[in-house]
Amino acid sequence: MNDVSSYLWFLLSEAVNRRASDIHIEPLPEHIQIRMRADGSLFPVDQKSEAWGPPLVSKLKLLAGLDIGERRIPQDGGFSYRAGNEDLDIRISTLPTIHGEKLVLRLLKKNLPFQQLSSLGLDLPQCRDIRTFIQSNEGLVLATGPTGSGKTTTIHTLIQEIYHRQDRNIIALEDPVEYQVSGVNQVQVNPKAGLTFASGLRAVLRQDPDVIYVGEIRDRETVEIAIRAALTGHLVLSTLHTPDGAGTITRLLEMGIEPYLITSALKGIISQRLIRRLCCCEETPCPKCHDTKYYGRQAIFEVLPIHDDLHRFILNRSTVSEIRKHLRSQGFRSLNMKLREKVREGVTTVNEYQRVLVADAE
Repeated sequence: MNDVSSYLWFLLSEAVNRRASDIHIEPLPEHIQIRMRADGSLFPVDQKSEAWGPPLVSKLKLLAGLDIGERRIPQDGGFSYRAGNEDLDIRISTLPTIHGEKLVLRLLKKNLPFQQLSSLGLDLPQCRDIRTFIQSNEGLVLATGPTGSGKTTTIHTLIQEIYHRQDRNIIALEDPVEYQVSGVNQVQVNPKAGLTFASGLRAVLRQDPDVIYVGEIRDRETVEIAIRAALTGHLVLSTLHTPDGAGTITRLLEMGIEPYLITSALKGIISQRLIRRLCCCEETPCPKCHDTKYYGRQAIFEVLPIHDDLHRFILNRSTVSEIRKHLRSQGFRSLNMKLREKVREGVTTVNEYQRVLVADAE
């Protein structure tokens, strides 16, 4: 395949067939390396001669509306791609390296994969707790976990449930807008133009919202505005990069949020991870998992309602270990407990348990 355009469409088609979330195009001293990420793991796909680098990069930059002549600074852009009956957004990020520009293509599905909470992998008590959170007219609900743990999918599934009531004005501030959701006023954050999560949130509060989704809490200013909104008659949903429920509480305290504001505003915390599922290989080599022994992923959750018994730990600025110890004494089902269940059930492996294990949560 000598044509750059044909090779690019081949790569995209291969990525869709392999259920990849990302394509990496990496310049090395003597060749171009192509890798893909599927089910959270990165694996090599192809190599091309060094001469393929500039035309491949230029083609992708043209599609993404980027400056072809600018190779000294990172750039971000994107384009649409149709795979079968599914429309995808392809987000492109460039990074100058000593051997040339490295590109990462992120493949984003426009359609929300889940329409109901129960389809996410939550158990019935967890679904009941979350529905209690989102049926409230005010308060802060946080989805937490590392990058790529499915937080955005979870929040959008919550929003779908809220929208079914059709009596609430829902506004979402996102970066990027991953899923296009009917009935939701979605705003693309643009820091270069001065539209940050914090400034956007201030503007949203003048739009008579009932429910506000802030794509990510990145700083103290944003969380302070979110808490203020949660205390003045708005249901606020957001995400935070913390390991679990106890770690989320202490992170808010570390960000300088007064304990009384946390106890007043925070309704619940949904912490999650994505684990790889074992493949049912029937032949070797396996065409489904490409001999990785894993096929597909499943979310595991812990759902922590902020009840009165936790308030004293927050007000006393207790450590994360003290909060976790209290939760264990109350029979709380942690992420690690849910993970062990999946190992016992044969859904995943001990190796996956060790990879995903929430450190210091025992």
